[in-house]
Amino acid sequence: DHLQTMDFTKFQSLKPKLLDMVDDMLANDIARLMTMVRQEEALMPKQIVHGGAFEGTMNGPFGAGYGEGAGEGIDEVEWVVGKDKPMYDEIFYTLSPVNGKVTGASAKKEMVKSKLPNTVLGKIWKLADVDKDGMLDDEEFALANHLIKVKLEGHELPNELPDHLIPPSKRRQE
Repeated sequence: DHLQTMDFTKFQSLKPKLLDMVDDMLANDIARLMTMVRQEEALMPKQIVHGGAFEGTMNGPFGAGYGEGAGEGIDEVEWVVGKDKPMYDEIFYTLSPVNGKVTGASAKKEMVKSKLPNTVLGKIWKLADVDKDGMLDDEEFALANHLIKVKLEGHELPNELPDHLIPPSKRRQE
């Protein structure tokens, strides 16, 4: 609206030398500065404040990521996957399980719908196939879907399955 009332003939003409300088700055100087920033960040200490009230603040329930992602449900008595299991069971039983288990091929068809990369889905399979039999029962299938949800929410997957995520039927009786 404002430009409709402007007389463009009164604007100063463009100066090619200034445009070349800006173009050079964007192409070269900014790239060099970004490299310097990354190098400077790498040299910075991880924790700037030490001692006092900041000592041990990453431990316990106030640590980074505690109770989030794969850590969700760590303090709960009930299996955290159990709350969504009925929804996962509906999908599980459409895959025509045999003797209470679905094959890797059947589970894969469902898991790839998440659009996660095969490397991530492979890690999820490795974590979810708790008994390492190459098939998933209903609890392992629910666990796989829970881990897919964790990853889709932007959290990292654990390298080993935490105790609180082990399906109840697979836990060692002590």
